[in-house]
Amino acid sequence: MTEDACIAERRKLNHYTFWPGFILLAFGILLGLVYHEGLAAILSRTMSWIHVNFGWLEVSLGIIIVMFTAGIAFSPIGDIRLGGRDAKPEFTFWQWFALSLCGCIGIGILFWAMGEPIYHMMQPPLSLHLEPGSKDAGVFAIAQTTLHWTIAQYCFYTICAVAIALVSYNRNYPLSVAAGMYAIFPKKYRPILVPTVHAICLFSLCCAIATSMGAGLMQIGSGTGRIFGYTPGAGTWAVAAAIIIPIYVLSSYSGLKKGMRYLSTGTTRAFFFFMAIVLLAGPTLFILGIGVESFGYFANNFFRNSTLLNTMQVNDKWPMQWLVPYMEIFFIFAPLLGHFLARMGKGRTIRQFILVNVVPPTIFCHFWIATFGGTAVYFQWSGLVDVWAGIHEFGMESMVYILLSQFPFSKILMGIFVVTIVFSFATMTDSLVATLAIISTKGVHVGEEPPKHLKIIWGVVVGLIAYVLCISGGIEPVRGLISLAGFPMMLFTFAMCVSLVKDGMHLLNKPDWLDNKSDDC
Repeated sequence: MTEDACIAERRKLNHYTFWPGFILLAFGILLGLVYHEGLAAILSRTMSWIHVNFGWLEVSLGIIIVMFTAGIAFSPIGDIRLGGRDAKPEFTFWQWFALSLCGCIGIGILFWAMGEPIYHMMQPPLSLHLEPGSKDAGVFAIAQTTLHWTIAQYCFYTICAVAIALVSYNRNYPLSVAAGMYAIFPKKYRPILVPTVHAICLFSLCCAIATSMGAGLMQIGSGTGRIFGYTPGAGTWAVAAAIIIPIYVLSSYSGLKKGMRYLSTGTTRAFFFFMAIVLLAGPTLFILGIGVESFGYFANNFFRNSTLLNTMQVNDKWPMQWLVPYMEIFFIFAPLLGHFLARMGKGRTIRQFILVNVVPPTIFCHFWIATFGGTAVYFQWSGLVDVWAGIHEFGMESMVYILLSQFPFSKILMGIFVVTIVFSFATMTDSLVATLAIISTKGVHVGEEPPKHLKIIWGVVVGLIAYVLCISGGIEPVRGLISLAGFPMMLFTFAMCVSLVKDGMHLLNKPDWLDNKSDDC
C-alpha cells in the first residue's frame, strides 16, 4: 500500500471506537435527563462506596506517579530525544508554554481559584485542628488549593504524554492512547485493546468536557448578568454557547500549529494581564505575603497533605469532597491531555519535556491562586466582604464577580474576566476536541491532522451536551459518571507508566533512539 493510501486509511472513522463511545455517552446523558433524581441517588451511593474502599488507592497511586515522573526525568530515559537524536523542535518555548498551560487548565482554575480557598479556610480538615476562618486556616487554604491544581495533575498529564510521544515519534506507532500501552500488550490483543480503550476515552472525555463547559456557561452568565443587571438563564447560556462553540471549532479546524497556537498565546497574555490588575489594585502586600507563606507550607507539607485521608476522623467528609474526587478528575484527563501534549514534544528530550510541562505551569498556577485566592481570603478575614455567605447565596459561579465588585472600574474588570473565561475554555476545548477526533480514527500518526469533519462533529456535540445539561439540571449525575469513569482511566495511566519504561529501555539500545519497524500502515 502506498504512503498516501496508508494515510487515507488511517484517517478513516473507526466504527468500533466511535459508535460504542458515542452510544454510551448518549445513553448516559439521556438517563441523567429522564431519570435525574434516581440516577443521582444511585451514583451517589456508588461513588461513596468507591471513595471509601478505593480512595486510598487513587491517592497513593497519585503520589507514586509524581515520584515516578521525577524519576523518569532524571534517569537515562530522560536523555532520549523525541523524534530521534537530530529532531528539531516545532514550537518556541513561549508557544510551548502557552499551549501546555491553556490546553490543560481550561475553566477549572478560573472557576475555583477564589472559591476553593474559602471552602478550605471555613471548613478545614478536622485532623489538622485548624480554627475555621483563622490566619492558619487561610494559609492552609491557599497551599492546599495550590497542591490540588499543580504538581500532581501536571505529572499525570505529562507522564502519559511521554508514553504516547515516545512511541509516536520514535517507534512510528499511531498517535493514540492505546499505542502508549502497546509495550505491555501482545500484538494479537491490539485489535481488541484499541477500540475498547478509545471508546472508554471518548465517553469519559465528553462527560468531563460537558460538565466543565456547563460550569463555564454558568459563570459567563453570572458575569454578564451582573454587568448588565439581569438574571441569567437558558437564553444567556445559549448565547454563551453560540459564541464559544464556533471559536474552538474554528481553531481546532485550522490545526494545532495555527488556530490553537494563536488562541493559546493570546489567552496566556490575558491571564498575565488580568492577574497583574488584581495584584496591583487589590490587597497587594497581603497577596505577596500569603503567597510566600503558603508556598512554604505547601513545600513543607506536600506529602502529608497529598495523602490527607483523615482515616480516624470518620465524620469528616473533607477528603471525599476534595482530595479523592480531584484524583479521579485528573486521572480522567491524564491520558487525553497527555495525548494533546504529546503533539508538542518533537525535538525535546524527555527530561526537557517533563520539566517544562510541570514546573512553569505549577509556578504560574501558584501565583494565580495566591493572587485571586489571596484576595478572597483577605476579604473574608478582614470582614470587608462575607465571601462565605456569598457562595451560599449566589453560588460558586458568582464568587469572582462579588469580589471584583469591590475594585475600581469593577464593571470593566468583570467584562475582561468574562472574555478571559470564553477564550480560556475555548483553548482547552480546542485541544480536547482534536483529541476526540484523533482517537475516533483508525490510527492517525503524529504530524497528521484528523479529518476536519470529525472535529466539527465533536465540537458541536460537546457544546450541545453542556447546554442541555445546564438547562435541565442534569450536570450532577454526569459528574457522578465522571467519578466512575475515573477508575478505568487510572488503570490506563498506570499501564502507560509501565509501558513507558519498557519502551524507553528498548530505545536506549537503538541508534539515534529510533525504531521505525512499526507494522502499522
